[in-house]
Amino acid sequence: MTFILLLTNQVLLPLLFVFWFYQNEPQSRSNFILQTLFTGSLVGFAWIIGPQAWTSIYIGFSVLILFIAAFIKSLTQLPQTWEFKLGDGWKNIVFTVTQILITLVFLPICVWGLTGYSTEKEGVELEFPLQDGLYIVGHGGDSPIINYHNVSKTQAYALDVSKINSAGIRAWGIHPEELDRYAIFGENLYSPCDGQVLDVTKGNPDMNPPQRGEGHPAGNHVVLECNEVEVTMAHFKQNSIVVDSAERVQKGDLLGKVGNSGNTSEPHLHIHAVKDSVGIPIRFKKRFLVRNSLVWN
Repeated sequence: MTFILLLTNQVLLPLLFVFWFYQNEPQSRSNFILQTLFTGSLVGFAWIIGPQAWTSIYIGFSVLILFIAAFIKSLTQLPQTWEFKLGDGWKNIVFTVTQILITLVFLPICVWGLTGYSTEKEGVELEFPLQDGLYIVGHGGDSPIINYHNVSKTQAYALDVSKINSAGIRAWGIHPEELDRYAIFGENLYSPCDGQVLDVTKGNPDMNPPQRGEGHPAGNHVVLECNEVEVTMAHFKQNSIVVDSAERVQKGDLLGKVGNSGNTSEPHLHIHAVKDSVGIPIRFKKRFLVRNSLVWN
């Protein structure tokens, strides 16, 4: 059911109304603005709020390109009048009112998501710890609507990272039980900084979705001290961690492999940074990553 809702919200509805936008000649400039906001809010919701890794980033980019094409086409057909028209007949009137209502719901949600795309708070600059492919952020940013960690004092700027496979999705299947069907499972994880290992846990088992591990929520994890900042990397594969507490590491040193240990729904990298008991933003090459941010390494 969850996947059907995602497919509807992220692909079917945006695609349907993008085609409608492309074929429908605006009755006035005011109507054109409504049509743009209406269709744009649906496409924007799919990219800003929706998890693109579930329905393919390639489909998402295609819908976005089609929306831009529809916008340009409609822009070339603008009438001179600004007079807003509800339409002729009750069906057209109901549809126009529906556009207004949907825009009033989805547009503020998109704006709320966009408010989390940047932060002025001082953070820590790290090296991206994955180095073999295309990666996508599932949860990230400075707003709870795009990053559920944002309500936590210590994990407010935490990131959950998955890998994209050749189909543009994070796994072969909707939510497969087999761990090796997830593109990121078993990926090498490297130290994001020069520092010292503060804490290590290695022996928790990898859980097959939808099972979750008991004990420490982070499962197998490494905590690094990086210039007075504690960086936690969680959900390592069982017995894959190759460093020990008090050991010094350099940026790029192998730490272990991505697994599915601890309180996690599927294989991914969880990373967050803490200074003085408060979560701080993480930046990679000065980029502040948010939901659906892509990193090619």
